[in-house]
Amino acid sequence: MTMIKLLKILALIIIFTKTANSYELISNSHLKVTLKTYALPNGNKFSIYEGEGTWTDNYGNYGTSTCRGVVKTDDLNKIDLEIMCEGSDKNDYKNWSMTKRVSDNFEQGVGVSEYIEGTGVWKRLKGLKCNYATSYKNNVSFTLEKCKISEEQHKFLSRNE
Repeated sequence: MTMIKLLKILALIIIFTKTANSYELISNSHLKVTLKTYALPNGNKFSIYEGEGTWTDNYGNYGTSTCRGVVKTDDLNKIDLEIMCEGSDKNDYKNWSMTKRVSDNFEQGVGVSEYIEGTGVWKRLKGLKCNYATSYKNNVSFTLEKCKISEEQHKFLSRNE
């Protein structure tokens, strides 16, 4: 066997091992949202964002969420959103995450959230960054979030206690 073939096989083994041991936390949430807005004469808007709703994840967990934050909209309708959410799961363990998004449309977009703090199993996710996509209909947000997690985090979430 030539050295090049051996290196190709080794590369495939490494790639397969990395993908075989990759885990994701996937959550779906729905929040009823209210915005309290100041509209300025120059076209800018500053809104206080408040949301309350429910969530589920692919580990069989579920709970409630409340969110608060600020949405800034410039005169060209560019959105800059920064929201802190508090989630409470079925065991009353809590997590706090910061959600950020910059987009051209409030009604839908993609962004990044980060787990800031947590109790119970959620403290294992502190510092974890996740990608999310959201859409709104009649003041309700529909959000899908995906996070790459470690094997250790996967084991704790799998306990589902």
